[in-house]
Order: sequence, then structure tokens, then C-alpha cells
Amino acid sequence: MTFSTGERKNSYFLVSVVITSIIISIPIISNHFLHPEHYFHIAVHEAGFVLAIFLFTMTIIAYNKTKIRRMLFAAGAFLTLSITQLGYMIEKINTPGNIEMESVAEEHFDIGILIMTALFAFGIFYKK
Repeated sequence: MTFSTGERKNSYFLVSVVITSIIISIPIISNHFLHPEHYFHIAVHEAGFVLAIFLFTMTIIAYNKTKIRRMLFAAGAFLTLSITQLGYMIEKINTPGNIEMESVAEEHFDIGILIMTALFAFGIFYKK
């Protein structure tokens, strides 16, 4: 098994995507440093955002190599998840940690997860 130049190029691309997504999300998480009770909660959403961007990139690369349409539905699902995670973190920036109330952010997050699950399921069961 050999490691071709194209695979090395994809590896560099994936590393740059992950590093870029971490750098982009730093301003979002830096606002939460004033609320120490948010650290773990925001870390979970940050990890979800970086993972969703990574998986979106992987599915786009897989689609470019295989041309399987199912990959586009998976890519759409992971893109939806990353947008949902990013939106949730942005909406929670000015919410104090001691306030436990239903917010628009949680509604959007639930809808985004539903859309992501539907796209992913459609990609799995898609027969063409």
C-alpha cells in the first residue's frame, strides 16, 4: 500500500480545515471565559463544531473520489450540524451561566439536530 501525492494533499487539506475551524471559533469561546460555569458546556459544543467540520470535509473528499450521491447527504448533515453548533455558541455568548431557561438557541439547536438526522438517514437509505 502506497501513499500517493493526492492522499498527502488531502491530509494537508484536512489538517488545515481543522486548524482553521479552531481558529475561527476562538472568538466565540473567548466570550465565555467570564462565565466559568459554562466552560465544560462550551467545550462540548466546540468539540462538536470541530468534529462536524472535519466530517463534512471528509465526506466532500469521499464524494470527489467515489461520486456516490449518498456522500452529499452526509455532507449536508455534517454541514447542518456545524452551522447549528456555531449558532448555538454565538447565541449563548451573552447568557449568564446561572440562568437556566429555554431560549431560541436551544430551539434552533433542536431543529438543526432534527434536520441533520433526517439528512443523514436519507443518505443511508438512498438507493440510486
